[in-house]
Amino acid sequence: MAVPNCDEQYPCTNCTKHAIQCSYVERDISTPAETPATRSESLASSYGPSPLNAESYPVTPAGSSGAVGDTKPKSESRSGLLQFLSDSPGEIPLLNTDDWASDLELMHHYCTVTCNTLTIREDSRHVWRVILPVEGYSNRYLMHGLLALAALHRAYLFPTQKERNIKASAYHQAAGLKEFRELISSPIDPSNWQPVFCFASMIMVYVCASPVRLGEDRWPAPISNMVELFSVVQGLQTLMEPWLHSLRRTRLAPLVNCVWLESEMLIASPAGMQQSLLPPDIQVRISQLHRFVDDYPFPHIQPQSHQNLSASDGLPRPPDHLADYKRSLKFFENSTRQIELAGPHVEVGMVLMWAYSLSKHFRDDMEACHPAALVLLSHWCVLLHIVDDSWFIKGTSLQLLEEIELKLNPGFKEWLIWPKRWVLGK
Repeated sequence: MAVPNCDEQYPCTNCTKHAIQCSYVERDISTPAETPATRSESLASSYGPSPLNAESYPVTPAGSSGAVGDTKPKSESRSGLLQFLSDSPGEIPLLNTDDWASDLELMHHYCTVTCNTLTIREDSRHVWRVILPVEGYSNRYLMHGLLALAALHRAYLFPTQKERNIKASAYHQAAGLKEFRELISSPIDPSNWQPVFCFASMIMVYVCASPVRLGEDRWPAPISNMVELFSVVQGLQTLMEPWLHSLRRTRLAPLVNCVWLESEMLIASPAGMQQSLLPPDIQVRISQLHRFVDDYPFPHIQPQSHQNLSASDGLPRPPDHLADYKRSLKFFENSTRQIELAGPHVEVGMVLMWAYSLSKHFRDDMEACHPAALVLLSHWCVLLHIVDDSWFIKGTSLQLLEEIELKLNPGFKEWLIWPKRWVLGK
């Protein structure tokens, strides 16, 4: 039985039917989008934008942005995951093959090859190689997820068997997602949160490998595809939020120990930078980005009294653009610190953790190709390029930066000089 899609009403039809607490705390009220400006002034230099009129910033529909801070409304964060799950095929494709022999082949490939490509650290490889298959013995959806990843990896490695493996991957992913959708329609509890986390980790890899599962060499629409990935990452994090504090006390701990930093570890070290894969002038560039964001002509937010009035009336608060972007830039710095500490052993998760900081409004800005959002995204491409050897993310930084260059307002092209030097080598 497929779980009905959330209609984003409060309480939503799905939650009412299943007698569960609805995560939508406010009704979504959209405002009309303003017409994007057609002109933009050129920058005085690559170190900061020249003064622009506030009208040159196209306003994204406010939707239900909510207050900006370290936490975001659950409805906002979870919506991307719900959309991904609702877009996934409800019907499980048929396989014209000897299923048990094919599954054994895929499991062998997963345990001997694929598991070692998903991480660099040996303790994390142990989790992917041993712990996840053991969990899969008693959680069928998780076993389907493992086989889907193995088939996807084989599709990447063996072009002559691509069609067969893509079909096998689609079958197992659809079968796993069907059970997963039904499972998360009810609250996650102590008995099932760990396999749910495992499957959530696989979903992130599966979304990253979109070109492989589509049988293509490129992302269809890199910016939009990346926004979808960011939304899924945030949705999965929101789903697992009540259990994340317990994760480091389980056998799954190595999956997060190499990605999440304690606050006292976030101070950059000149000595560490010498051993890292980051550009040597990354800290200088971050300082320039701070000035860029500080000087950018974001729309002014309403006075505090108006914000309180809006909140008391149940209306969405206007987005605080500057706070949104400053928070995203802060997490960009956190990612660089994690990469710095990793030396030559950079995990994909260290780069993707930036997604946790991005508000829905910021993601909407990226998809709408607003200049400030694309400038920050282009600099994140430099971090993404560091993990370009990973088969499930290979080539993404290059494709993303190329589309950013096509879509970015000409007045901001100078901000691409630095990212292009480190991603394209020019």
